[in-house]
Amino acid sequence: METNLLEKFMRFRTAAFALLLTHGLAAAGGYQGCEFGMTQAQIRAVGDPARYYTFKNGDIGAGHVPFENGEALISFYFTDGYLERTMLITYRGEDASSARRAWTDAYAHLARVCGDVESLSAGVGASTPEAALTAYDKDLPSLAPGKRHQMGCLRMPAGERVWATATRGEGKLVMVAVNYGKP
Repeated sequence: METNLLEKFMRFRTAAFALLLTHGLAAAGGYQGCEFGMTQAQIRAVGDPARYYTFKNGDIGAGHVPFENGEALISFYFTDGYLERTMLITYRGEDASSARRAWTDAYAHLARVCGDVESLSAGVGASTPEAALTAYDKDLPSLAPGKRHQMGCLRMPAGERVWATATRGEGKLVMVAVNYGKP
């Protein structure tokens, strides 16, 4: 009887360890300590909890996180209570030169994270920073409001997808963002 109880305990311990290990692997990927699979409470525990705010849809955001040559706003998107995507808004405004600078910073960030960057508008395969910026300059003026110009990692890092978008708003409004998403 005592041996049976010990065997059950050992099976339970092994199963519990396997579950923890599996969850840890699934949570890989993310930005600055905020990993996929975390809950809102776990995200809010990273840094100063007072910096977070809640969107109407229940997702959360924060301001002033470091990003390349400056700061960004950060938004966290959840599915079934667990982090699925992180978006860093590096620029939102109407100044064309500031938007271009943000696009250049987004390219530098992607290159640092994953090596080669691909901008399909610049051709299939790795794009140089100049080619990615030329494609941005060519595509952005013709985009309708709500439409995007994108570039991403040619080879995605393990456990995540990383890409940048320039989204056209009304008039001259442009939003540049870098996204980290679950594969």
